[in-house]
Amino acid sequence: MKKIDLGANMKTYIEGTFCWAELGSGDPAASTAFYTALFPWTTQITTMEDGRSYTVIQSQEQDVAAMYSLEEANQPSFWGCYIAVQDVGISAERAKSLGAEMLIPPRRIADKGSMCAFRDPTGAMVALWEAGEHPGSGVLHEPYSMDWHELYTTDLDAAAHFYMELLGWSMEEVPAPSGRYLQFKAGPDYAAGMKSIPSTMGDMRSGWGLYFKVPRCEEAVQHAVALGATVVIPPTSVPGVGKFATLQDPQGAFFSIQHGF
Repeated sequence: MKKIDLGANMKTYIEGTFCWAELGSGDPAASTAFYTALFPWTTQITTMEDGRSYTVIQSQEQDVAAMYSLEEANQPSFWGCYIAVQDVGISAERAKSLGAEMLIPPRRIADKGSMCAFRDPTGAMVALWEAGEHPGSGVLHEPYSMDWHELYTTDLDAAAHFYMELLGWSMEEVPAPSGRYLQFKAGPDYAAGMKSIPSTMGDMRSGWGLYFKVPRCEEAVQHAVALGATVVIPPTSVPGVGKFATLQDPQGAFFSIQHGF
């Protein structure tokens, strides 16, 4: 398992680990107001090649994520996740051979790196990132940064097979009261979890979700609700581990928070 190493002062990512997140927003100003009030984030706005805005989100002067404006105003917002790979072209071809539907073919993003995006065979959208000057988030597993990624899927076994074949993940099954829960490693590092979409969620589509670490889960939920968010899963304890909650922001994007994990 190779490491993507971009210099002594930059974070390195093992291939197959999640390295970046982007919020696609139909109302970037409203999204910025919500997240900078909820978390101690600052923003730096730039412009993409097509003229739309691109906002880099920082915590303590470290890049943690980004936001871009959706082509159609007032579209429901959504968080997208990126996985680090060594060669995005090779990985994209492998994804297609394993049944993925390519949404954005491999493309170069100036000197920052190269990316592609696809739907996996169960319908979940995810992106791959081959680093250039930009390796991804400058901090992980710290308060107000990405802490975990989890796939809710319509076909647990098919999803597990796809990502293990694509990324070389190893798998372990974790006892859980709510049904099968799978955890995956990229080399020595835990990369993600997966579980089946419960019947109580009706016709929910497969999708990747991301968790941000917070100091106190209940306080963050109360703050989010005061700012206009909706609680999807209230603060829930995992015995001996920690507590998590899932929210929907006022522009429609789903995200989770957790502490203690």
